[in-house]
Amino acid sequence: MMPMALTTFRVFLLLASLPEAGRHVARLVRGAIDWWNGKKIAVIGPTASGKDSFLARLQNQEIPRVHANSTIGERVKSFPVKLALSSRQMVDITCKGVVNIGGEADYRDTPSGWLAVCREADVVFYIMTVDDLAKKKFLPRRRVGQDLAWLQTAMPHLKPDALIHILINKIDEEIESHTDYRALAEEMAQELRALDSTVRSLLHPYEGRYTGATLISMKDKQIYTAGINLVFRAVYSAFHATTAKRRKAG
Repeated sequence: MMPMALTTFRVFLLLASLPEAGRHVARLVRGAIDWWNGKKIAVIGPTASGKDSFLARLQNQEIPRVHANSTIGERVKSFPVKLALSSRQMVDITCKGVVNIGGEADYRDTPSGWLAVCREADVVFYIMTVDDLAKKKFLPRRRVGQDLAWLQTAMPHLKPDALIHILINKIDEEIESHTDYRALAEEMAQELRALDSTVRSLLHPYEGRYTGATLISMKDKQIYTAGINLVFRAVYSAFHATTAKRRKAG
């Protein structure tokens, strides 16, 4: 990837993370490390959105060259994740009970489908693509919108503190197909604001468990690394902020 494109992507990350991820960048790294250690995560989303590639990246493995649909919940053994949450500190996190499942709507709605995958998760990662974003598939009654509506109905059956974060995959394809990065950034900022507003509306009254959306690329390692650092910060920061509100209210 060209340096200019990567620089532009960093701008995209800031745009994508509004308002959650950029608000608490200076959170204590130690707290984030302690919180993430041993967390259970679930990975859901439409077919070919990048679920298998995300799990491969987390485990520092090569991403699959050929898409293979997971028709039933695929449990992945605990594995370590190494991240640099700042320029001076490395983070060693152990993810446990990671579960991936097929992306077809039929799998979503079966008794052994998405609910079985998400029920014990601390963090649910929903993966969509930049194309889904551009085509506004997050609107009600469209595929991503239907998935979000499903999540809203599933929330009472998940862990009380379970969090949801959206990963918008394949941003590298958008960057590579454009030369006017400023115009692209402005266009995507508008689309991301629309997504954020719609997600909150569809998840109501559980919108407080939504930790934001992050642009990412499973294919491009540089973009993935920049994106996943922001994701881990954003999720922890949202949890920290929610906990602080509860303490204040109590």
